Amino acid sequence: MFLQHPLDSIHPQARKAAEASLCAAKQGAEAFWTMHELLFEKAQEWSGQENLTEQFKEYAAELGLDADAFVACLESGETAAQVQSELEQGEALGVSAVPAFFINDWFVSGAQPFEVFQETIEAALRGEHPAPTPTPLPPGATPFDPNPERPGYTYGGDAFCGSEEAEIVLAAFIDFQSPENRQHFLKEWAELEKEYVEPGKVRLVVKHFPALDHAQGFTAAEAAECAGQQGAFCSMHDLLFTKQDEWSQAEDVSAMLKGYAAELGLDAAAFAACLDEGQTQDKVTQDLTIAQQNQFPPAPMFFIFKGDQGGSVPLDQLQEAVEQLMAE
Repeated sequence: MFLQHPLDSIHPQARKAAEASLCAAKQGAEAFWTMHELLFEKAQEWSGQENLTEQFKEYAAELGLDADAFVACLESGETAAQVQSELEQGEALGVSAVPAFFINDWFVSGAQPFEVFQETIEAALRGEHPAPTPTPLPPGATPFDPNPERPGYTYGGDAFCGSEEAEIVLAAFIDFQSPENRQHFLKEWAELEKEYVEPGKVRLVVKHFPALDHAQGFTAAEAAECAGQQGAFCSMHDLLFTKQDEWSQAEDVSAMLKGYAAELGLDAAAFAACLDEGQTQDKVTQDLTIAQQNQFPPAPMFFIFKGDQGGSVPLDQLQEAVEQLMAE
């Protein structure tokens, strides 16, 4: 069973692609699956296109479908309600990232290797059950909305900096070890923070995307999340970028990060236990997997949105994008 779950805030054109696959389905189950496969195969081609209907019409013709019927379906929005309904079903089950899979009551998040699915299926066949599933989102809430039961974090489990009341959300995939990320933090971000975040106009939501050769950056991301357990994610975030030259060259990066925790006045023992035990490793890995699956370019990568509006934004257009959304 396949359900649509387009991530509008990251991939604003994915919803139309979902509608296209369901329009193909109206011409038979086989048509759905062939369109499904073609959309993934040619994602780089259609993402970013202005006239998606024309592009998808070509795909329908390529698959031998009734192109006129397909276009009529797509232009009428005939399948839009089904896409929205399936999206809401996923959110109600706690899905905040894709791909996501349910095998009976087992939840598998991300593009996992074959062995993970094999083990999960075998466990389900044995009649085993997992730990309690994620808490469903409140009606009308999105994964990027602040979670009142976990201050400083969203319902999706991401740390944020700024006011809970901010109407504009800036989601950033960052790499603490990247010189380009540090340069942005020291220059552009300082101005954006002063102009928009501190006055409560914009809320920064942080996800992690350390480069594969930035092992210290991965550990630094874990440290930021460990600080987040004590309500100090944003303070650690700032400190890690400020002192990047120091910790990224350290022989014992963990020891230095623990020193930063003490500098911030955190519970040193709790922070050390979190870092040494890898308590936040899964969170960093989950973010990294999302970025890799979507073939994002190296961090920083930004997405900005206000309600249902928004999408990816180049670094040099962040301020312009904020101003545009504020004016709407």
